Amino acid sequence: MLPVNATVVVCAHNEEACIREALEAILKQSTPPILIILVADRCTDRTVQISRALLPKGSILLEKGRSLWKNSYAENLEIGRRNAIGELLAIIDADILVPPRFLERLSAFYDGWASVSALVRTDPRRGWLNKLVSFWERSYVLTPMGKEARGGARIVSLKALGDIGGFQDVMAPDTDLDIRLRQRGLRVRIDPGLVALHLRRMSLARSIPYQIKAGRARRELGVSSRRTLAHSIVRVRPFVLYGYLRESLRDRVRGD
Repeated sequence: MLPVNATVVVCAHNEEACIREALEAILKQSTPPILIILVADRCTDRTVQISRALLPKGSILLEKGRSLWKNSYAENLEIGRRNAIGELLAIIDADILVPPRFLERLSAFYDGWASVSALVRTDPRRGWLNKLVSFWERSYVLTPMGKEARGGARIVSLKALGDIGGFQDVMAPDTDLDIRLRQRGLRVRIDPGLVALHLRRMSLARSIPYQIKAGRARRELGVSSRRTLAHSIVRVRPFVLYGYLRESLRDRVRGD
């Protein structure tokens, strides 16, 4: 079984509830990567211990004690990129379960696409809210917004990443990446036939701040208010619009 010429980077912050399942899925790939890098961002739980016990020999486990960037997740991705080898960077978040043929299938698109993402859905096994959201996701996948590439489970050309200067210090580095790749005339897509699961158990207490941050990120990246409104309605995420408007108000106060 020949490895795919890719480095997998996993960014984790206190993910002891998910990290074992996520890493085991990476280790069960039909075509393994040439390197796995795990960036442990100021973890205070057992994420590092669990990861160290599971990662194969030759992997890199980087423990980050402090963040130099405003947006720590973006910094973690850039740390992973700078330590990566091979032609491709596979980004698999610590709370994502990828299918066994994830690397094999997405790497096959390498010649024609700068970045290819799996379709990420909410894991319905983790509570009633997860089940409800998972059911609803099946409807908006049919919309244009449902066909947009997302982060969390994707493969990116390391050359293309280098050509655009790597990851930037922004709230939504995945969306920013897609925008900058397209600006260079490079192609980005999602593979709707390849589904990865978001393992995190959803709750209203977590969902609302997450939506607000997503709205702020859309404003930061220059996404239009019309698209943000449509996103909030179609995907029933009203606090995305709230976060967008709040960030817009902050920009006006700052004079941006």
